[in-house]
Amino acid sequence: MTDLYAVRVLAVDPPRRRIQLRVTAFNPDVWHWPLPDKSFFLRDLEEDETIQDLLVDEDDGVDHDLVESVERTATRNYPFTAAAEERLSESGRGFPWEDEGPFNEMSPESAAAFLRCEEIRVGADYDVVVTDSRLIEHLKAGLWWRTTAYPGAD
Repeated sequence: MTDLYAVRVLAVDPPRRRIQLRVTAFNPDVWHWPLPDKSFFLRDLEEDETIQDLLVDEDDGVDHDLVESVERTATRNYPFTAAAEERLSESGRGFPWEDEGPFNEMSPESAAAFLRCEEIRVGADYDVVVTDSRLIEHLKAGLWWRTTAYPGAD
């Protein structure tokens, strides 16, 4: 399946089961879609190998709903306009690949390109509360990934 969004961890608070995430659309197919919602984060978490391992063990007590609540705290370039599309086409370099490592360990050039992509593409920031702190304990600020998750009803 084609990657649709980039997700970057802004902050993690396992004791409160809260994670702050920045989601940015990089696939042109999703620039005009609704912004991510609770179902998006459920799908995204289900793609994580650490979480998959937790879910395999049926005696672990992890709630399979995974996401208790989602609050959008900021938006960027939404709705996506012709002016935003023009800025995007003029921007040059796209998102770096995940093998360049966490955001805070990227080369200055890659980090700048990453920030520029977040700035000019459709995106939003979210506070997400998960149902179990173990779901986010392995995450750190600066980590990021591409996802095939999409918004909308299951």
